[in-house]
Amino acid sequence: MTITKRKLAVGAALICFIFLGVGASLLTGERLRAAAYDGWIDKGKVDARRMTESVLFWISKAEVNLRALAGQFQNQPIYDQDAFFRFIDKAESWDPDVTFDSVVYAKRVLRNSRARYEQQQGASLKVIGEPHKRAPDRFESFAVQLLSRDDGLFQKHTDLATLPAVRVPVVTARQTPGHVILGPAFEGKNGDKKAVIATVTDLAQGTSIMAATINLVSFFSGFSADYLPDGIEVRLIERDSESRARNAFIPIIGSSSPPLKAAATEIIRITSGQARWDLHWDIMPDYLNGPADKLAYMVSIGGSVFTLMIGWILYVVSMRNIQFQQQVRDRTAELSQNSMLVQLTMDSIDQGFAVWNADQRLVVWSKRCVDFWYHPKGLTPGMHMAELLKHLAQCGAFGDGPAGDIVDQKIEEIVGSGAALDEKFDMLDGRQMHVRRFPLERGGHVAVYTDITEREQATKELVESKDDLERRVLARTLDLEKARDEAISANQTKSEFMANMSHELRTPLNAIIGFSQLAAYETFGPLGNAKYRENATIVATAGEYLLQLISDILDLSKIEANAIALDEGPIDLAALTETVVSLVAAKAKDRHMDISIHIRKDLPKLRGDILRVKQMMVNLADNAIKYTPDAGSVSITIEMVADNAIEIKVSDTGVGIPEDKLDLVVLPFNQVNSNSMVRSGGGIGLGLALVNHLIEMHGGRLSLVSKIAEGTTATLHFPAARTVTG
Repeated sequence: MTITKRKLAVGAALICFIFLGVGASLLTGERLRAAAYDGWIDKGKVDARRMTESVLFWISKAEVNLRALAGQFQNQPIYDQDAFFRFIDKAESWDPDVTFDSVVYAKRVLRNSRARYEQQQGASLKVIGEPHKRAPDRFESFAVQLLSRDDGLFQKHTDLATLPAVRVPVVTARQTPGHVILGPAFEGKNGDKKAVIATVTDLAQGTSIMAATINLVSFFSGFSADYLPDGIEVRLIERDSESRARNAFIPIIGSSSPPLKAAATEIIRITSGQARWDLHWDIMPDYLNGPADKLAYMVSIGGSVFTLMIGWILYVVSMRNIQFQQQVRDRTAELSQNSMLVQLTMDSIDQGFAVWNADQRLVVWSKRCVDFWYHPKGLTPGMHMAELLKHLAQCGAFGDGPAGDIVDQKIEEIVGSGAALDEKFDMLDGRQMHVRRFPLERGGHVAVYTDITEREQATKELVESKDDLERRVLARTLDLEKARDEAISANQTKSEFMANMSHELRTPLNAIIGFSQLAAYETFGPLGNAKYRENATIVATAGEYLLQLISDILDLSKIEANAIALDEGPIDLAALTETVVSLVAAKAKDRHMDISIHIRKDLPKLRGDILRVKQMMVNLADNAIKYTPDAGSVSITIEMVADNAIEIKVSDTGVGIPEDKLDLVVLPFNQVNSNSMVRSGGGIGLGLALVNHLIEMHGGRLSLVSKIAEGTTATLHFPAARTVTG
C-alpha cells in the first residue's frame, strides 16, 4: 500500500473515530441522565419501603398495646364503668405513640341466650351508630359492657356485630384466640376514616372481646408531618374483595389516582388481620431537588471536546508513524538481500536451527523452525524476538495469560541466563521439544531444537497410569461424602422449613374459612339463592378440613425438627372433656351418634400441656366418629389405674382395625384401606401418628384394641408422675 493510500485510510479511520467518540459521549451522557433518574426513583422507592416499615411497626405497637390491655384486664377483671375509664386512661401512658379513639369490652351473646341477656340487662342490643334501633337476631352478638369514651358509635349494649367492618375483626379474633386482628376501614360519625382492632380477653373460652377504634386520618396526618421526607406523598387505598369476582379499590386517605405531577408511584401492599391496604407513595418532582444529572451534561459536552482533541493528536502521530515505517521497510529490504544466500543454506538443515543477534533480532533460521514456531506471518530477517514470542503467546504456546506479560517474562529469562539455556516444552499438537541455546562471542545466541516426543511419551504413559488410578479413587470418595452431606442437609432443611411455615400456611386458610362462614351465615345480607349458601358452607367445611390437614403435617414436622416444647400446667380433665365433646358434637349429631362421658368424681388433675392433651383427645374422638357407621356410639372414659396412673379411653362401635394393621396405623401417612374399613370424611393418616408423638412427649404411650365390625378402643396412658396430688 502506498503512502498516499495509507494517509487516506488513516484520515478515514480518524473521522470514524471522531464520529464514534462524539456519539459515544452523547449516548453516555443520555445513559447517565437515565441512570440518575432511575437512581432518584429507586431512592424514593427505598424511602417508601422504609416508611411502610414504620407504618407496620406502628400497627404492631397498636396490637401489642391492645394485647397488653386485654392481658391486664384478664388479670384484674373490671366491671365498673368508672374503674374501666381510669384503667384505660392509665394505659394511655404505656406508649404515647399509640392512641385509641375508644376502647370497649364486649361479651359474646349467642342467639339462644340473647333474650335472657336482654332481660338481665334491662335493655335490648342496639345497632352501632343507631341507639334507637334494636340489633337484628344473629348467631352470635357481641354486647358492649364497658367503654372508655362515647364517640357516637359505641355505646353500652351496642352489638359490635351490626357493623360489617367491626364484625369481621371481632369474629376473626374470637376464632383465633391469642391473635390481635385489625379490621377494614369504615366511616365514623364525623366522616373520619376509622378501623377497629380486636382481641379476646379470655384465651380458653373466647367469650369476651377487647376492641378499640383507630382514627386513620389523624394517624396518617401526623405520620406525614413527622416522618415523610419532602417530595413524597402518601395515599391509603383499601382492597375490598367482599362478594366480588375482582378486588375493588376504595380510597381511604387521598384519591384513587396519583397527582398529575407525580414522577412515579410505589405501591406496597400490606395485610394485617382482616385489613387489606395498598400504600401508594407518590414521588414528586421536588423530591431531593430532582435527579442528580449534572454529571451527564458534563460527560456529553466534555467527552465530545476531548474526542476532537484526541483525534487531532492521533492524526499527527499517525502521519509521522507512516513515514517512519517506510524508512524501516527500506532498511529491512537491504538486509534481506544480504542474508538471502545464508538463508538458502539454512533451509537445507533438517534440524531446528536459529541465530539471534545481540539486539534479540532474528538473523537466520532453518525451515524446520517455521513448524516449531507455528508458522508466524511476516517472518523475515530482523524480526524482533518480542514479535515472535507474542505470536507464540497468542497461539497458546505458553498457556493462559496476557500476551504482553508473557513476552516480557520470556525475554527476561533469556537475557538473564546469558543466552545459555537448556529446557523442554510441549507443542500444541502434543509433540515434546528440547531446546538448547549457545551464546555467541559477539552477543546473541544460537538456538537448536530437537524433537524428543517418542522418548518422553514412554515415561509419561507409565507415570500417568498410576496417577489416574489414584485420582479416580479420590474422586469417588469425595463424591460419596458430598452426596451424604447433601442428603443430611436436605432432610434438615425440609424439617426446619416445614416447622417454620405454620403462620404463612394457616393465615390465608383462616381468611378463607372466615369469609366463607360470613357468606354461609349471610352476615352481609341474604344471598338470594339457597345454592350459594350451600356452596359457601361447603367452602367453609373444606377450608376447616384443609386447615386441620396442614396443622397435622406442620405439627409432625415441628416434632421431627424438635421445634415443639410443652407448656405444662395442671389440667382439669372433666372440663377439658366437655370442651372436646363440644368441638365434635356437631359432626356426631350429623351422623346421629351419641357421645357418652364416664369420669370419676374424685379424679385428680393431670400435669401436662393442655393444648396438646386437647389435640390428642380431639383427634381420637374425630377418628372414632369417622370410622363409625351412622347411628353408632362413641364413649370417653377417664379413670385412675394402678400406681396412680391416669388413662383416657376413647371407644367406638365402628368398623374396627385388623389385628395385623394395629402397628401400622400409628405411623405417619399410613391408612388401612379395605372393604371393611369404610369411613366418613377424609384424611392423610397423620392423626394417630401425631397422638403417638405427643403422648410420648408426655412420657406416656398410646395403645389400640380393636375387633373387626365391633369397634376400637384407643387408650392414652399417662404415668403416675403426671398425676397432680394434694
